[in-house]
Amino acid sequence: MKATKRQIAANCANAQKSTGPKDPAMKAKVSQNRTTHGLCGRFQVLPCEDQAEYNDLLNRFMDAENPVDDVERELVAKMARHTWVSDRAQRFQDGCFVVFPQSPEDEANRQDDIAVRDELDRYMRYQTAHDRAYQRAANALAKRRNERRKVEIGFESKKRCEAEELRHARQEERRDAKENRDQDLHKVRIATGEMRLQLLGTKVFAASAAAGQQLSPFETPKEEKIAA
Repeated sequence: MKATKRQIAANCANAQKSTGPKDPAMKAKVSQNRTTHGLCGRFQVLPCEDQAEYNDLLNRFMDAENPVDDVERELVAKMARHTWVSDRAQRFQDGCFVVFPQSPEDEANRQDDIAVRDELDRYMRYQTAHDRAYQRAANALAKRRNERRKVEIGFESKKRCEAEELRHARQEERRDAKENRDQDLHKVRIATGEMRLQLLGTKVFAASAAAGQQLSPFETPKEEKIAA
């Protein structure tokens, strides 16, 4: 049956009459109403525990794992939280161990022992759940780091290949430069030889002219025949 507008208005008016405690201390106390043992649900440090001790545990995890980004920091924080709650479950288990009945009065209380054993089993299950959650977070952290390492290795391999290619390219450049220098030196030697030949021809021509012979500067003088 659908609620009428009048009923909806009445419900809203009644809701305004109950707003819970307004005092900050009472609000903090009421916020713990559903917290019985702190082994499930949202993580928090219980009033009977030491917040500074948990902070120290978290800092030691951060220092040991050295996360590099927000994702890794959250995984490390999960590992610290599950470790803390697992230790809490262990303390609760320790409180469940009682002495076996030795007297008639103790024998009459065996029902209480059974209840304690049920609590022990429950705390053990919670501890196992948190130990597994810790391992999942640790595995996720290790997987993420392995993947990042693979990327880094691939990047390093690529850089090595690029460096090797650059080295070969520089070797080719040096080899080409040497060949060009050799070719230029060969051309200089040829030009020098031609210049020397021209200079020699000029000198021969000048000497021939002085001797009354008309020779071309590039014509080699013939030996005079010795008269028989």
